[in-house]
Amino acid sequence: MKNIVFDSDSLIKLTKAGILEKVIEHFICSITQEVYDETVVKGMERFYDDAFQIDGLIKKGKIMVKNIENSNKASNILKGSSLGRGETSSLHLYFNLNAEAIISDDRAFLNVLQQNNVAFITPADFIVRSFELRILSKDESLNALDLIEPYICNYEKAKSEMEV
Repeated sequence: MKNIVFDSDSLIKLTKAGILEKVIEHFICSITQEVYDETVVKGMERFYDDAFQIDGLIKKGKIMVKNIENSNKASNILKGSSLGRGETSSLHLYFNLNAEAIISDDRAFLNVLQQNNVAFITPADFIVRSFELRILSKDESLNALDLIEPYICNYEKAKSEMEV
């Protein structure tokens, strides 16, 4: 199974899309303590449903919370950036685990990843890819995209890829 790293943004969007639990069955999914704190701890304090759902998946062992070790590669990439703790810790974890990709929809983070040839995929593209891999049906994928349309930047592109 492929190892993927989620940042807070992607974790929340895929939960809102209603497909996180189904797709994570096909991957080794990891987050950092910082992402857990941002997504689950702060989310539960505000009674966000997605925070409770994500916490349940962590308790079931479907998403692993990992401690990070400093990665020289990540540190060099992050020099001079003003990314948040969740994004920076996710990049360190990506290198720690030698992960396949980072899932994010944070524009600044994606720019840093792209400039440094770090593998990433957006939540919308992840939904399309899950359809292509037959993890999700076409209806499940289209419904998931519709549910997160207000929150994602490449909705039209993803939707058009589903129509092909």
